Amino acid sequence: MGLLAFIYSGIGLWRPSFWTDEAATVSAVRREFPDLQALLGTVDAVHGAYYYLMFGWTRLFGFSEVALRLPSLVAISCAAVLLVELGRKMASTSFGILAATFLVVMPRTQYAGTDARSYALTLLGAVAATYLLVSLREHPRKAKWVGYAAIGFCTVSLSFYCILLYCAHAVTVVLDARLRGQWRSMLASSTGWIIPALWVGIAASRQQFQIAWIRDVGPAFPFEFTFLQFFADGYFVQNGQIVPTPTPGEEWSMVGLATFMWLAVPTGIVLCRRQFLVRLALPWLVLPALAVICGSLVTGGNYYLPRYLTFELPAMALLAATPVARLATVASEKPWRQIKVATGAAAVALLLISLPSYVGQRTQFGRDRGDDFRFIAESVDKLGSRGDCFVMSPASDLAYQAYPDAFAGLGDPTLGITAVQWKRIFNQRFDIQTSAERIRQYRTVILIERSGESGMADALENLGYFAAESQTGPSSTVTRFSYK
Repeated sequence: MGLLAFIYSGIGLWRPSFWTDEAATVSAVRREFPDLQALLGTVDAVHGAYYYLMFGWTRLFGFSEVALRLPSLVAISCAAVLLVELGRKMASTSFGILAATFLVVMPRTQYAGTDARSYALTLLGAVAATYLLVSLREHPRKAKWVGYAAIGFCTVSLSFYCILLYCAHAVTVVLDARLRGQWRSMLASSTGWIIPALWVGIAASRQQFQIAWIRDVGPAFPFEFTFLQFFADGYFVQNGQIVPTPTPGEEWSMVGLATFMWLAVPTGIVLCRRQFLVRLALPWLVLPALAVICGSLVTGGNYYLPRYLTFELPAMALLAATPVARLATVASEKPWRQIKVATGAAAVALLLISLPSYVGQRTQFGRDRGDDFRFIAESVDKLGSRGDCFVMSPASDLAYQAYPDAFAGLGDPTLGITAVQWKRIFNQRFDIQTSAERIRQYRTVILIERSGESGMADALENLGYFAAESQTGPSSTVTRFSYK
């Protein structure tokens, strides 16, 4: 199952361009270690543990798309293995395989597994901690509680939101008679979860400007949780539209999978209402999202994005697999050919429904068409030559951070304070008028500008340059200007 998850999720891993958050990862881990520590004192403290991990990883394997995304791919594959074991402990091996299959085909899982961010690692941490909790229910051991605390420490260090998984597990301990007697050990293990939560929470409270762009929780939340949280890779809904715009077919996958899963989940809850599975998976599925939404409403903040709660996905897979596994069991016990055919057809249909999203995520612009960073890099490489210069706005600087090799050998006359000096993810840049004297030192200028905008192009023309050749991408235009 782990090998299948690795192959299925790894196909086309290299095809999507780095997008904004991945460019931030590249920018952070390319700098020297003291500079990385200085960065975290200013921005992205919540991602500090992940950046430290990737700092060491990239020193061994480099900065390519495959190298940076491989830890996430391995994490999803390991999570699939552990979910099989988790399912085996609670029901059967076939149930575990079915739950792991549901987990792997979900679009949000595929998004996390091919993304150079920490979300796939938090998903793995959630499954590992839950596996230990189930194991403790069967055979209590102090060493296991130490392991549970250690996994919590690592997982919460990667994402503050994972402290809510501990809260969900605490509800499970209270509800389950076999675990209830271990409440003292559960309480003692909380230190492993709470210490990194406090550290990350305090650091993040000083950098809340970084999430100011997230719109407030509003009427679109039910749709975002029901559809985007598990079955799409969008950020949120704005003015009735999913942001970023899905690639063709992704919405069809989203609606089809959501319909199937949300019919299966309540059915599974009803079928197993007296079983430990529901006491384990239902708090895991509901409590973190409920806590984030209620917290946002009470504080007036904006703390919910679907990808922040990626660690909830295995709970959805476990509950949705229950009625299908029950149907398959009936089919194996009774010679009802119709049930066997229906079960097989449902499995094939589920895979087919997920394919449009699966394929869409593996296109070059499958992350966000507004982040066409690889297109910019390839265009600069094609249009520019050593000794030329490039000009870009601060909004386009992440393309430089994501693919710096494409800009090697080119002058950078608009550069102000570098990202390292500034302790930010991107460089400070001046406008063309301020940099005019430095720009005039070059006869050829490569301009990177947002498509549909012409302010920078007009400014270059006022300096005596004319447009010679242009490349236009989904959101950016790269133009070679020559001096008259």
